[in-house]
Amino acid sequence: MKNPYIIAEIASAHEGVLPKLKKLITKSYESGADAVKLQIFQRDKLLSKNHNLYKEFGEIELSRSEWTEAIIYASKYKIDLIIEPYDYESLLFAEQFDEVFAYKVPTASIEDDSIIKILIDSKKMLFAGVGGAMLSEIESFISHLSKDSLTLLCGFQNFPTKVYDSKLYQISFLRDKMNCRVGYADHIDADDYEMSRLVACLAIGQGAEVIEKHITDNRLLKGRDYYSSLNPDEFKSFVQLVKSIPKIIGENYNWVLSDAELKYRRFSKKFAVLENDLKIGEKLKKDDLKFKRTNNLGISENEIINFYGKSINKSKLSGQELLKSDFNEE
Repeated sequence: MKNPYIIAEIASAHEGVLPKLKKLITKSYESGADAVKLQIFQRDKLLSKNHNLYKEFGEIELSRSEWTEAIIYASKYKIDLIIEPYDYESLLFAEQFDEVFAYKVPTASIEDDSIIKILIDSKKMLFAGVGGAMLSEIESFISHLSKDSLTLLCGFQNFPTKVYDSKLYQISFLRDKMNCRVGYADHIDADDYEMSRLVACLAIGQGAEVIEKHITDNRLLKGRDYYSSLNPDEFKSFVQLVKSIPKIIGENYNWVLSDAELKYRRFSKKFAVLENDLKIGEKLKKDDLKFKRTNNLGISENEIINFYGKSINKSKLSGQELLKSDFNEE
């Protein structure tokens, strides 16, 4: 099993402040994440003026020149840059930059024909959020695109998402039904230390090849998108944990014993030990034996049936291990 691809999601944690955004890009790189994701939008293209978040989105909206600076800044690090455009114009803006490695399409945009038309011609990798989407919407969306470059991301943000709304079964369900890569966008309460780490690990066990997780500079400040965001030191620890999961699951899907398992087998398995003295030439009977742990790999309970009635080639005392070499080959 290969390592999961981990995306550090900055979202609105930058608070509309470019230096803060740059700092979070740097911290994302230092965490060991494979990619950093930036959400780009134009408020008036995304929200109606009577929307309850219209004013707030205006406070965190960055200018095109600021986004250009941020994209160029991110490119100096060896970390993939993913752009999540929330409107058609923002996607056109992102298309200008070779520095952009991939796009993420938010769930709300998977039915947007204008966005899909650009994505069809784009040569970039593509992630698509499907949390809250109907199955028919997902099927329609992927019918337009190459599955070779597409990863569907289950999971949704509910400020924060409750553990019991995780529905991790969707990962294997979509992988099998849609025949494409599937990942998980984790939005569990970051203050729930165990679950904010465990859910992503369980997602990998379900077949998630990508894990998306929010990052912030200081969750205690309770800034935007803080609910499911890890602090930089927590995110680094999270990356290390998540990347260890494939080693725990293992890579060989055949029943092959590892060196550690073989060592355990030698330690724990019971082998034939004589209950009675046997002289050379005597034939082995079932009553001559008990099975106990020994220092050597001897004759197991499944194998011993092949030796009953055979003559031993050396005298042995009660309490001694019985070995295959104690019998002549026939």
